[in-house]
Amino acid sequence: MATETFSVRQTKQIQGGLWTFAPWLSRLVMLPPILVLTLISIRFLTNTGHAIPGAMLTTPEAFTDTRVMAAWMMTMLAMLLLFVSSQKRLWLGHLQIALLMGLVLVVRIFGFAHDGTTLAMGNQKPITVAEIVFLTLNLLGLFLQNRVLKQTGVAQ
Repeated sequence: MATETFSVRQTKQIQGGLWTFAPWLSRLVMLPPILVLTLISIRFLTNTGHAIPGAMLTTPEAFTDTRVMAAWMMTMLAMLLLFVSSQKRLWLGHLQIALLMGLVLVVRIFGFAHDGTTLAMGNQKPITVAEIVFLTLNLLGLFLQNRVLKQTGVAQ
């Protein structure tokens, strides 16, 4: 008596060209955000008092609440690592990073408008440029992975 279910549906194989390298290009594009999320997690977990430039944490509760940011980052990192490990789920990794970067940019622009922060202040310009690059690359990766999935006949 069989207790497992297997798909007997065959999927087309992509032969040659860019499509053969698409999964590896996707993983390469997701590598910098994985590194950044790892570093942010470590920073918020181990160096909590200096994790947010210009903020003073004066109570134990403030330190604990700031460390919660590390848990959020580690959760996103774990999900991203799961998506990167599966060829069928690479598009979810691109979607996660694109949503994160898009929302971060929206919040950053909101901060520029309401807080008086400018691109010339501190490290705002390189951070904003990096977020735009990550967003653009992952939107391209999402498009590429959707094309690959359509060509192979894999349903999402």
